[in-house]
Parts: sequence; C-alpha cells; structure tokens
Amino acid sequence: MEIEKIPTHELKRELPSWAKVVKTINNIDIYNMSVLDNIISWTKNIPNVPAIDYYGNVITFGELPERIREYVNGLKSVGISNDDVITLCMPVSTENNLSLFAVNNMGNIQNSPNFLFLRNDFKTYTEMKGSKTLIILDAYLPFVIDYLEPCGIKNVIITDLNDYLPEDKKGKFLDLSSLPPKLKEIFCDFEKQRDAIKKMGKMRNVNFIKMQEIIEVGKKDKTPLASGPVDIDRDVSYSYTSGTTGAPKCIVFKESSANALIELHKGVNTKDFVGERCFQVIPLTHATGERFCGYLQLARGKTMVPQPIYNKDTFGKDLAESKCNWITAAPSFYTAGVAQGLIAPNAFENVTRPSSGGEPVTKSNVKLIDEWLKMNGCKVRFSIGGGAAEDGSSTICSYFMDEKTKTNETGHPVEPGIIAKIVDKDGNLVKDGERGFLHVSSAAAADRYLDNPEATAKRWYYDKNGTRWGVTGDIAVKNKDGSYNILGRADDSFVDENGNTIYLFDIEYSLEAEDPIIEWEISRFQDINGKNYIVGQVVPKNEFIGREDEIVEFLCKKYNLDAIKIYSKFESSEVTGKRDFKKLKADNIDYYAPLDENRFYHINYYSDREPEKTIVLKEDIKNIVNADEIKIRR
Repeated sequence: MEIEKIPTHELKRELPSWAKVVKTINNIDIYNMSVLDNIISWTKNIPNVPAIDYYGNVITFGELPERIREYVNGLKSVGISNDDVITLCMPVSTENNLSLFAVNNMGNIQNSPNFLFLRNDFKTYTEMKGSKTLIILDAYLPFVIDYLEPCGIKNVIITDLNDYLPEDKKGKFLDLSSLPPKLKEIFCDFEKQRDAIKKMGKMRNVNFIKMQEIIEVGKKDKTPLASGPVDIDRDVSYSYTSGTTGAPKCIVFKESSANALIELHKGVNTKDFVGERCFQVIPLTHATGERFCGYLQLARGKTMVPQPIYNKDTFGKDLAESKCNWITAAPSFYTAGVAQGLIAPNAFENVTRPSSGGEPVTKSNVKLIDEWLKMNGCKVRFSIGGGAAEDGSSTICSYFMDEKTKTNETGHPVEPGIIAKIVDKDGNLVKDGERGFLHVSSAAAADRYLDNPEATAKRWYYDKNGTRWGVTGDIAVKNKDGSYNILGRADDSFVDENGNTIYLFDIEYSLEAEDPIIEWEISRFQDINGKNYIVGQVVPKNEFIGREDEIVEFLCKKYNLDAIKIYSKFESSEVTGKRDFKKLKADNIDYYAPLDENRFYHINYYSDREPEKTIVLKEDIKNIVNADEIKIRR
C-alpha cells in the first residue's frame, strides 16, 4: 500500500478532549498524558501506516493500541502488584517495544538494565530496585537462572526471537554460528540452555510464563486500554549510564521527560517523512534506544524495524536488506562498515539519514564513512548527534547542518526546548571557538540518579533564573554558525611536567583520512617514576595489513607517540558494539616503537616499574594482524 508522503513536522495532531498543559519547561508545553496517549494523538489519523515491521510481520498505528491492550491485560492476569518494578531485558524486538508501553500504561516503573549488567550483578539490578517481575529473552535466561529465587523474583516472562516472525521466516534464528564470539556465547550455548530448562522445572517459588501465553490471556480479557490524565511527575523508568566513564548509575525518568522529548520536536523539520523505516538497532535498554530512536520516531509517524541481533560485523548487509531510511547506531558500526567496503552500488539507495551518537567522531572517520556510504549508493552525508541519557538523549543534532560543508560537527540544539552553553572551570561563558565545559538544559532531562543525591547534585544545578542545567562532563566548542563540536570527556586528560593540561582527544581528533588506519584510541600509561607515555591503539586499513611496521613508524613520527599497538578490530564492551574503553586503557602489553632502520622496541608498560623493552626485527611485526601467535626474536 502506497503511503502518502507527509513531512513528519506537518503531521496533524488530534489531542484527546481531556488533555491540558500542566507544565512548561524551557518554553515547551507538557500535557497530562502518558507517552502512549501522546503518540496516539499524533498518529490517530494515519491508522494504516506500519508502526512496527518485524521481518514482514506488521503492526499498524491503528492496531498498536489493541496489541498493547493485550499485553496489559495479560500481564495483570499474573498478579503484578501496583508497586512492582518490572525489569525488561530483551534485544530490540516487537515484544520489547510493546512491553515498554504496557508497563507504562499499567502505572508500573520499567527497569531496563542491559544484559551484561544484569548477568554480572543481578541483585543490584533487580532486588535492590524493588523488582519481582522479569521479562527476558529465552537466550538470556540461562545466565541469570541461579539468581532468581535468592533475589525474590516471582514472575519470569520469557520471550523468543521467533514468536513474531512470519511463517516463512520461522527458521531465521536457528543457525547463528556465524555470529562474533561475544554474541555466540549468548545465543549458541545450547548446553547452558538445556541446563536452565532443568533448573526451571525444580523451582517452586518462581512463576515461568511464555509471553505468547500472556498475550493469549490478554486477548480473551476485553477490558479496554486505560486512557486519561496522568501524573506527569510520577517515576516511570529506570535507565542506566553506559559504564564507560565510571560505575553505571541508575537514571530516573518521570512521565514528563519522554513527553517533553516529543513536544520539543513539534514543528521541527527533521527532513523525514511519515512511514519512513527506522533501523532500530540501539537496544531499548539504553535511554537513546528507548526514547530518541523509539518514542520520538513513533510520534512522528515512522516505522520501527527491530534488529534483535546487534552485530556490527554484518551492519552494512543488514541495513541494506532492511530497506530502511533512517538509522542511528554507534560510530563503531560505521567504522566496521568502512572495513567491509563495497556491499553493492545500490545497497544504501533508501538511506536518507545515516547518523550516530554516543562517541565523538574524528574528521577522518567522517570522511571515510561518507566515502563508504557513497560507494554503496547513499546520496546524503553522515550525521552526528550528541547527548547524554541524563539530558534526554539527543540534545545536539546535525539535522540542520549544511550537507556540503559539515565535517564532524555534532550539530545544533533542538530549539526552543534545549539550550547549550560552553563555560570555563568557574562557570563563566567562553567565546565562540574556545573550548570549555558543555552544560545543557533540556526539557526532556531525567529527574535524578536513584538513591544518589550526591551524584545528582553534581550532575544538575539551577541558575539564578531558575533554569536547570546538566553538567555533561564533555569538553566542547561552539562554532560561529551556532553548531557544536563535542571533543571528548573532561577526564580524558592529564597534567604534564610543565603544568599544562594535555587532552588525549586532541591527538585523536588530528587523525587524517589518508593515514593508514581506520580508527584509533589514544591512551596514557604512567610508570613508577611518574613519567607519562602516550600510546596509540589502532585498527589498520585493509590495504595496510601486512605492513604493520610502516604503520608504527608513520604514526609514532607524525603524532609524536611513544608506541603503537595494532588490533584487527576493537573488542566490544557489551552486545551494543561500543568499544571497550576500560579494556583499552588497561591494555598495557605488546606495544611497538621504532628503534632504527631495521629494529623496533617491543614494550610492556607497568605502573610499578619502568617499561619493559626488548628489541625485535622489522620482519617480526610485519603481519601482526593475521598472526595466530606473535613470535618475537630477541
């Protein structure tokens, strides 16, 4: 069915009769509606447009409320109490999208830890949050099965990636042998899965239910879906910081936050159209995935295309097969795509908004990514967004950048609901073009960190005019055209022997597209004497694999680095595909530095002694990437 091409900012809204403005933040009016009622008010007049398309199984906007009603009534049938915090731990899927709305409609708090957090510290992310109900993917269950009873879980509702697949695609996830090791560990440990089934049969205090059974009960219960005024100051969601810049913190969102995110985009021309397909790949366990990539896009009449297997090694191929228009993914997915090269000359002919967020991107990366997109048929340039979960996710976006001139600018604040400023260490505004600390005021910001008033007080403050500001922890620059560049984290720095503050991201940003590597991380080691060593951790371009000696010589000389370590690719810290920054910063062995024309130093760095150096020949490091084992001649 052909969908009328309506720009999203021209979508006609139909507010319910009871809706009224109950709060205004940064000139953004917020209604007394749940996020579901808000989305329905925008999409009521486009009932035939797909809201979710899971490999061909479509739920339209007209059908969406009924599907959510089935979830709500089914979940209520298992006796979930009003004060239960419901933990959701699923990959991006139809079930995850619908569960978010169902839990919100029931008036419960949804708790969304990512899978690795839950697996590694189940008690913190369930019992200590007051959660007795867990909705979880079947493949994840074996990793937490032993913690259910000790942590007081009463209901475990199990989802399956195959349940919503059309009949002709039911076998899609049977063979996952080609997955990367970290994903294979989760999805392909069949012995662990069999053991979990045996353990389930012996548990008497936990109620195990399949989601499909919940839905069938919900279909039979004809109780209508609740709709009406809500308390927008109620807590509705627990999300978590990524943990890449410190221990994960629990972020508390109130009902007003997601509503504000939708309202502040009202009338904003984001250069997209109703019915465009969104490659939904950032897990909904992240606030960006749930709110910016989910709620906001649905409110603008766009179609969610869930991608449950979050695999950057097949990112380009998956994107091409999805025929999606709009995509937000971690920058590492795009750089992985650069390494994959040409998929097909028309692979990305449907892509109209390729974007990323979450990590700064160098100018060289932008150039390489743009070239990759173009060679695969994309007619627009790569866009960069920025914004912490605490500030309502995407606070600075490149919707409005000049396609011909932009490089790695993060973009502009979405006016009028988001304000940004750059200040010095004393809180004074700095001039355009000068670097400083990025503070953001967003109507969609979170309320607080759960049970952490000290961290909350450091993260947010009110100025003399009553405006609430968020301290992002980022160093940034405001450009003359009103756009911003987020350069890196303020704590990604050190003071040298002359008392100067050295920012490691300055070196990262200087990488040029013509250099022999795709991406890099700059790290620092300090020895027992307090001497600092600045090193590069790099992933080479394909044409330089086998020429690692040239890479080491070139980068050490050009960027004045002490040593280089070469990786075939950066490991991921979680199933989201983000770089494991903690592991990189701790990776202190197997670095190389030029000694003379034919020899190199092999270096290991330690904090309790001086670096350990041995001399190796040039031939020993020529093919590190492809070597099964690095053998060093001393």
